[in-house]
Amino acid sequence: MTEAMAYAGPGTGMWLFRQDWTFTTVPDFGDIRVYAKALLVAAKGDGVLAQEERDWVLGYIAVLAGGNQDLLRELAEYPADEDVVALLESSQVLTRVARVPLVFDALRACDADGVIAPGELEQIKRLAAALGIAEETVDRLLEVHRREKEAHAARIAAIFPEGTPF
Repeated sequence: MTEAMAYAGPGTGMWLFRQDWTFTTVPDFGDIRVYAKALLVAAKGDGVLAQEERDWVLGYIAVLAGGNQDLLRELAEYPADEDVVALLESSQVLTRVARVPLVFDALRACDADGVIAPGELEQIKRLAAALGIAEETVDRLLEVHRREKEAHAARIAAIFPEGTPF
């Protein structure tokens, strides 16, 4: 069992990696703490970390980290005001392995409150540039995210035409 699998707990992270990325094993992508903090810093790119954005990151990381309560408590209190480039530089594994997924997840985290604010998008582009990802790739990921969001809304509307019951 890889360190990441032990950290994520059997099955929890694997389900998400399979669902979101079609991975057949849990990668040993290194510092999940830095990954989570980078998501929160991106979401605070407009100067405000909305509760929905923090909740999205905490929920996402809870699955990846197998409900690691120490990490979740730390992230719940994290002010998200570090420099995103300096934060990324603290994890060589992250900048090598999880570059594009981090940018995509940052878009999803920023949109958890229903809007990707201009400051958030600027922070994501700064994060992407620090990772060597072209702005065109960020634009393409943003479009993919928007299409996924529309498909999700269409699925929910088809299943619950009168609105979700809960």
